[in-house]
Amino acid sequence: MATLNKYRTASGREVEHKLTEREREEVQMIEQLIIQYFTIIRKQLQDTVPKTIMHFMVSYLARNLSSNLISELYVEDRFDNLLQESDSVSKKRERACRMLTALNEAQKILSGLRDITSN
Repeated sequence: MATLNKYRTASGREVEHKLTEREREEVQMIEQLIIQYFTIIRKQLQDTVPKTIMHFMVSYLARNLSSNLISELYVEDRFDNLLQESDSVSKKRERACRMLTALNEAQKILSGLRDITSN
């Protein structure tokens, strides 16, 4: 079954053309290529749009968040409060200092034992 193809010439006259088997195959192949092309483009857009939105959201937040944080931090009334060491950090620091002292003492003792056993 041959397909009739209608088209207009430059003079405006309508012409019917019967497609050959080869022309029909070429038309079908071109249709499939176009469908595949648009499928690829649609997939690329589906991947690109969320990435682009996230890029602009993150960029906007990074610019505005940092400026807001800096403006909140540089209020002179808050300096003393911000520079104050919390009790838990102070306790951990003191514990670490005591542990360091104990380890230094242990190292001295072990060094002394090594010197005694080597003589």
